[in-house]
Amino acid sequence: MDLKPLLPYLPKKEVLPLLGQWLKNKEFELAISRPRATKLGDFRPPKKGACAKITLNSNLGKYQFLTTLVHEIAHLNVWNAHGCNAAPHGIEWKTIFGAMLIELEQECTWPEQYRLAILQHATHPKSAVGADPRLQKVILSLDSDLAFTLLADINIGTVFFFKGRQFKKLENRRTRALVKEIASQKQFTIPLVAQVEPA
Repeated sequence: MDLKPLLPYLPKKEVLPLLGQWLKNKEFELAISRPRATKLGDFRPPKKGACAKITLNSNLGKYQFLTTLVHEIAHLNVWNAHGCNAAPHGIEWKTIFGAMLIELEQECTWPEQYRLAILQHATHPKSAVGADPRLQKVILSLDSDLAFTLLADINIGTVFFFKGRQFKKLENRRTRALVKEIASQKQFTIPLVAQVEPA
């Protein structure tokens, strides 16, 4: 498979040989998708008469694209090895994805903050990159020069704006925060890696 069309989406061309090694002799389709609000990318197992498919959003920053691509290739590798006998983000996937992140760190020269973040993520891979606030914060800082604030950075009791609505942060949970919308007084949970604007 010719991976050169991916170059505009990747942070550096030096990663192409490693991607090629991971994908050698694999039967799958890779597609760049229109932006989706609920996911950065996905893996679809093969259906009758069709091969497996990996899709990635076209609007991802280069480090977000690369990290998401590695995440989805790990799903492809798990499917090829275990079929439907492995859970989507079970121990098999965590083991393979973690090993791939370590290999990614070793094979290329990365900014120090990204290198350390992917190594830490490799020890306890999450079902989504966005579920790891530290890694997500590093990726966002590398992909944009604009200042940003994550919900994880907001103190309990702080009022903030999210998608045009005003909330107050009540408590942190594992990967989300319990918040109260000021206007309705209703409670919701929002991912800790969500970008917010302090009031």
